Amino acid sequence: MINKGTLSNLASGTLLLTGLLLTATETAAAAGAMILSIGLFAFSGGITNTLAVKMLFDRIPGLAGSGVIQSRFAEIREEIRRLILDQFFTEENLHQFLREKTAEVDLLSYLKGEGGGSPAVTFVETQWDQLTRPEVLDPLLDEQVEKIFESSALGGLLSLVGKDTILDIVRTFVGSFTDSLKKKVLETARDFSANPSTLGLELDVERLVADIRREVDSLLERRLEDLSPQDVKCIIEDVIRKHLGWLVVWGNVFGGLIGLGAYLLRDFLP
Repeated sequence: MINKGTLSNLASGTLLLTGLLLTATETAAAAGAMILSIGLFAFSGGITNTLAVKMLFDRIPGLAGSGVIQSRFAEIREEIRRLILDQFFTEENLHQFLREKTAEVDLLSYLKGEGGGSPAVTFVETQWDQLTRPEVLDPLLDEQVEKIFESSALGGLLSLVGKDTILDIVRTFVGSFTDSLKKKVLETARDFSANPSTLGLELDVERLVADIRREVDSLLERRLEDLSPQDVKCIIEDVIRKHLGWLVVWGNVFGGLIGLGAYLLRDFLP
């Protein structure tokens, strides 16, 4: 697809050729001179700006200063990093964002549990089974039953029943109790929110802001180091080149106006 700059140059070039043809005729020589002046200045302005745009992105042998984007890519790359960090991740912006969002954010909403469920539920299920397995509970129950037998007034009576029988009864009771309690805890965990304010906690905003800026800076530096001069050129070209066609268009327009002015002032010039 032909861009606006090329179309503008074609229009001014056509005007230039028309002026040249008309000046060669006797009947339209005067009109041809005016059209020639407008076309010549318009075409020269458009071509000059087209060359300037070309020099901005590409190196042209023999033209000093051409290909400035590729030759200065390291500075441009660093400027991109500085711009993003200083404009979008300033300490003030991050402080404001955290002040506004800390009271609303649910930290657990950013985590996924097993099967996509609540991470609080997953945590309770895994830790609960670890804490209530026989290897953990049996020594505790043995210790407490032993204390009852040794220090309680019921120790003598309970000894008639037998320690092993008492332990079996206690284990059965504790197992049933922990199973029921686990269901209640899981119900609470499903609706649990890790909002810092509801937990009675406070985010260390200063350290968090510093860490965010450091990590963003490191990420940008690593990513930008991978960019070659051609990559930097393509990034900038994709953003602004389609708009630079207006430079060519206005080069044609203002060149044509200058050409018209030069033609009208020809009689006043020595």
